[in-house]
Amino acid sequence: MLKSIYVAPDEFIAITIKEMLAGKDIKAITRRFETSWLDGLPKIMKGGWGDVMVDEKDAQEAAEYIKKFLEEHQELEPDSELDNSDNP
Repeated sequence: MLKSIYVAPDEFIAITIKEMLAGKDIKAITRRFETSWLDGLPKIMKGGWGDVMVDEKDAQEAAEYIKKFLEEHQELEPDSELDNSDNP
């Protein structure tokens, strides 16, 4: 089952995170919140462009890679957050 582990602020960051995880042998997908008929409303309501999702078995490892990646590349997204809503 897939689990959302990161809410990306824009498509560029989502793809960057997805490709970084692929380089670590973790398959990830992106799920866009927006649709053409809502014109930005989901981004305001959900706090980002969309989710980066991974298999539940890879969630903890992926979250660690993302945290480290964002710490090293703060210029990409200073207000980033991992989606820890399901994590203790």
